[in-house]
Amino acid sequence: MSREMMDAIVTKPVVRGVIFDCDGVLVNTENLANRVLTDLLCEYGCDMTPAQSHEFFIGGTLAAVAPKMAESFGVTLPDGWIKECYARTFKSFEKDLKPYADLGAVLDLLDRNAIPMAVGSNGPHDKMDVSLGKVGLLDRFRGRICSAHDVAHAKPAPDVYLLAAEKIGVDITQCIVIDDSISGVRAGVASGATTIGLVDLTPGDALRDAGAHYTAENHLALRDMLASWLR
Repeated sequence: MSREMMDAIVTKPVVRGVIFDCDGVLVNTENLANRVLTDLLCEYGCDMTPAQSHEFFIGGTLAAVAPKMAESFGVTLPDGWIKECYARTFKSFEKDLKPYADLGAVLDLLDRNAIPMAVGSNGPHDKMDVSLGKVGLLDRFRGRICSAHDVAHAKPAPDVYLLAAEKIGVDITQCIVIDDSISGVRAGVASGATTIGLVDLTPGDALRDAGAHYTAENHLALRDMLASWLR
């Protein structure tokens, strides 16, 4: 058992609700979406690699891409580029998106313990409708799916996580937030929730540096951590 797991068992945060980020936590979309974005930006004249795209844009919103492209690469994106990006992304999801093999163990654990769950994402609702629907999770979270488009400020502001806590009727300080990006971890911490950084494309060290109270290397480690707090 890792030192971090032992520390987590000793401290035992209160778990009255759990709020998940969507991409990279509930649905394995990050690589697919990043590939679409990288290809599109290259078509618009930017010589960008998937690694650069990940570094610049993961956990953010597409609205933030155009200013960054102009500032860092001198590339002006055309009107309608976001609509085109979403169209290609949705097509990629429909064709290639697969569920996380071990996510069900996490959700089943929370259901057995009657822990309410919600989603808090920077992505728009239509994107989550496609991705969550593709992996069979849309009905499981229906009515408790929150987007940055529903609030004043996107992550790293805490707004979307605060809204999600309201949706499930649990004080945010008694919620666990699970996110895989630096901006999402910062949002979770700023909200007042106990925040777990789930390692996906962003390394655990970077999530801890962003303020994550705990990190989990995968969904099974996440399940074990939550189970230790619910005993």
